[in-house]
Amino acid sequence: MFAHFPLSVGVSTVADILPELPAPPAWITRGPGGDGFVELADALLAARGTVR
Repeated sequence: MFAHFPLSVGVSTVADILPELPAPPAWITRGPGGDGFVELADALLAARGTVR
């Protein structure tokens, strides 16, 4: 699944199944579950207005 999305993100718990995945996500958050989602959202908001 992640191979189809070059800008894919997984929360930290995806690390448990990385050996089973044909392709890892491009970025893995430090936090699990909702904390990982908040980390992603914060990173996206911080990147707003930067070079695309």
